[in-house]
Amino acid sequence: MKKILITVGNEDAANIPQLLKGHFHLRENFGEKTRFSIVVPDDELDETVAKIKVTLGYMDKNTLVEVYSPDFTIYPLFDEKKEKEETPDAKKKKRNHSPIEKLLDTVKSYERLDADILSLAAVASIVGLVGLFLNNVGIIIGAMLIAPMIGPIYAFALHSATGNAMGVLRDILNIIFLILSFILFSLVVTWILGLFIPLEVTGEMLSRTHSSPIYAIMAIFLGFATIVALSKGIPDSIAGVAVAAALLPPALVSGLTVVLYPEGTLGALVLTLQNAIGLMAGSIMATIALQIQPRSYREKAAAKAILRRVAILLLILVLLLALIPLITVSG
Repeated sequence: MKKILITVGNEDAANIPQLLKGHFHLRENFGEKTRFSIVVPDDELDETVAKIKVTLGYMDKNTLVEVYSPDFTIYPLFDEKKEKEETPDAKKKKRNHSPIEKLLDTVKSYERLDADILSLAAVASIVGLVGLFLNNVGIIIGAMLIAPMIGPIYAFALHSATGNAMGVLRDILNIIFLILSFILFSLVVTWILGLFIPLEVTGEMLSRTHSSPIYAIMAIFLGFATIVALSKGIPDSIAGVAVAAALLPPALVSGLTVVLYPEGTLGALVLTLQNAIGLMAGSIMATIALQIQPRSYREKAAAKAILRRVAILLLILVLLLALIPLITVSG
């Protein structure tokens, strides 16, 4: 349940009751202001707020709208109504993903690459390198679990869907920075270790030096599934494993092969880029399928323009990266 507070001038108060039909509400007078308190189900919040925004366009700008999540609510009438309306068909049609504000709140911590994220990336790189050197799949999976890759890609998808151009640019730079960090960290650590101990190319390394258009397609599906999972409230520590699996190991191999196996560097780098672009493309497709978008019509138009440009760019990159392995093989 959500609680919406609308504070308006008395002269505009007559415009609000038409929005309250079917919802539990209270009206309070405070001198020159009137406050309406509305209680709505979570799945009706988007529609209700959209109606409020349309109405606000014809009212005084000195109007305040607040949305809260009560810790606890008891409303027997709503529970009875919910039981009657929740037929099997209604349950199938019901949208279960979170409101757009809640989704955007979940990615705020990933908009900046702070010390915690970079430290986590460094630890994941070390664990991943140990797994690759020892040819141990279990250790590599452990590195995937802690790699902070899902956040920037999730933020990129949401900012693209909501038309936040600066946010999209920032997220792309964050993704590039993280991938380059994995590659450079792997290169430097491998070079230093090679001065003291003999290092061998393992099977886990070799398996990530070959790229194929199939990997790009699989990355698209992984990106799509990950965003759907996150929008349903599944923790990013679980949903993000697929993203880390697609990016962390090939990025580390791209760096270490510069020292140990130079002829495999190009393949590992192309595989890393294929997976990154594929994940981003899949995440964009998920936001479109889930109809994640701004509330106002003006914002929707701007978001569609940005989303269209991002989608075209990603499509071109996916096609180019898919062709590179074919050209390399034929050459």
